[in-house]
Amino acid sequence: MLPRSLNLPMVAEIDTEAEGGALTRAVRVKFRYRADDPYAVVLDFATGVDDWVRWTLARDLLAQGLHAGAGEGDVLIGPDGEAPGRVWITVSSPTGTARFAFRRADLAAALAKTQALVPPGSESVRIDWDRELALLGGEAA
Repeated sequence: MLPRSLNLPMVAEIDTEAEGGALTRAVRVKFRYRADDPYAVVLDFATGVDDWVRWTLARDLLAQGLHAGAGEGDVLIGPDGEAPGRVWITVSSPTGTARFAFRRADLAAALAKTQALVPPGSESVRIDWDRELALLGGEAA
């Protein structure tokens, strides 16, 4: 039986220069996925020993970003034009922007595991729509 969720450790490199400066240090990352929230991938970035910053992004956006630039606004994902084995994920908030370089193979392997849990196109059957509607304050028909 397949698990209902994934929690995969990864490492990314943070770029402290917004204009594409040198990679400065490794950052621990937790790649999370839950079959009951099938459209989302969660990336937790370590900011200290026990401190984490969480970003939730669309699984489809991650899949698109492995091959070509994808996203707009707060999350941008795309392959590195000079290093094909690397993918950049850029996240922005009112407090700033951070750019992380991931090994493409690591992201592709994690994405494949999510697709084994919930094949693309079958996401909507995994969602408890009555529960979601109740959270919004409505009731099912």
